[in-house]
Amino acid sequence: MGRVCLSRESARVERRQRVAVIFYPWKSRAPYKLLSDLALILDPLCACVLIITGNTDRIVRPSARVKVADIGISMHFLEDIKPAFYSALLWLTKSIVVQLKASIALIKSRKDVEVVLFYMAYPYYLLPLLTATMLRKQTIDVITRGEPATLPQKLLTVQDPLLFSLLDGISPESQGLLKDLNASRYRARILPVGARFIDTSRYVVKKQLNERRNLVGFIGRLTKEKGTINFVRAIPTIARDNADVAFLIGGAGALSEWVVNECAEIKTQGIDVTVVGWIDEDLPERLNELKLLVLPTRYDAFPTILLEAMACGTPVLATPVGAIPDLIKEGETGFLMANGSPECIAEMVTKALSFPKEELTQIAENAKATVDAGFSYAAAVKRFDGILSLKRSTNCC
Repeated sequence: MGRVCLSRESARVERRQRVAVIFYPWKSRAPYKLLSDLALILDPLCACVLIITGNTDRIVRPSARVKVADIGISMHFLEDIKPAFYSALLWLTKSIVVQLKASIALIKSRKDVEVVLFYMAYPYYLLPLLTATMLRKQTIDVITRGEPATLPQKLLTVQDPLLFSLLDGISPESQGLLKDLNASRYRARILPVGARFIDTSRYVVKKQLNERRNLVGFIGRLTKEKGTINFVRAIPTIARDNADVAFLIGGAGALSEWVVNECAEIKTQGIDVTVVGWIDEDLPERLNELKLLVLPTRYDAFPTILLEAMACGTPVLATPVGAIPDLIKEGETGFLMANGSPECIAEMVTKALSFPKEELTQIAENAKATVDAGFSYAAAVKRFDGILSLKRSTNCC
């Protein structure tokens, strides 16, 4: 009996897909946390997983089934190199080299791969996609980006019709991303939503909302695109209309020095504002101190901090971009602002903080329930099981 059970298990494992993941070698470390999470999701579903990218030392591999092929190149932030035109030109040149090297790695491993999954690679994967198509591999793009934020990305959107027509499957992290990329026309190729997960045992409510002071926070990369400047500029107006409010800014990025200097000036006005830099291990504790998290981002696909805050029972005020409107319903699971201007941020923060305690608590509970039900590890594994089986979505558009 034991041998029969063992042979059945072996057969089941043998039927699992052999998957290659093409991942763009971003300079930032944050995407590699998401890549490591993807490896954790795929591990129980696949016979083997080969991750093709650069900076492979950043990847946490859950088992020996997950292997890496390092292409030996990493991208740069556009603002790192001057002048801007040269930086953009270099970025585009390196992106071509990245694609060539990823294609070569794919050809070398062709006998060990059945499915090629493009993850956080949009829109830099045309050459590997063509290679995978010629090798007769199934191809799936887990779309993780909404409206392009940079000039090179905007220029490369001309290839979108070719990308989406070549793919066997398109799995958006949320339905909103299909609209951003005008990809909903490819209805027959749309797969279940490939949303990520968060550790719902770590991100929990440790302090009830009614026990928290009026602390308004911004946590994320300190860049213009994330709305950092407008949030800081909104602080004096918010403080004027809410005498007992305090502010917390956590993060790092190109605007770090500007934020520190600007907030030092704001503090001279008697406003309680704290800048703590990048928040890592104590992020759940920080989120449990906030009464409201503000995300005035201009471009975003699926901000993880949104899920983490909701899981901690922290209401979120955000701009309606990317996946955000799929998760936040105004007055039900959070708050949406029409735009990320300082005036709009100040108005909406005041509105959110003025909600009756019972209603604000209910919003926080609804948000937490949304995350617990749909964004646990088990839920993510189930989603990707459907994606790898090329099961079409029945409510894609």
